[in-house]
Amino acid sequence: MTEQLPSSELPELANDLRLACQRIARRVRFEGTAAVAPHQFSVLVRVRHQPRTPTELAELERVSTPSMTRTVSGLVDAGLVERQPHHEDRRQVLVGITEAGRAVVQQTFVERDSWMMRHLDGLDAEQLRILRQAADILLEVAAGE
Repeated sequence: MTEQLPSSELPELANDLRLACQRIARRVRFEGTAAVAPHQFSVLVRVRHQPRTPTELAELERVSTPSMTRTVSGLVDAGLVERQPHHEDRRQVLVGITEAGRAVVQQTFVERDSWMMRHLDGLDAEQLRILRQAADILLEVAAGE
């Protein structure tokens, strides 16, 4: 039988988890993004598996369409994405990643994972086991959006 956390402690746990996730996300977000700004990297990740319209990207990133158009233009100028004709609607364009863009995504993932591994390196086996469980639980929580 598992021990339950008293409901009076749940708000503090929720706050602490939120803060920890935010702080780690912020630190990792700025690791390995020398090639592009964090908001540009986010767009590269969004188009790495399939091209998307600028409107779709704006909705996913929760920014205005004109803002996304500027971001895409910067990525096009850098050779990291390309505009492609939309197969079904000729009035629209799709944004697809280039090989150079893929290389930036891969390198950034390597650098971010290396940062995280350096910070996990000094932990003992029990701490790593707990973090494995916590990561699984947090992934479940995130999937419930």
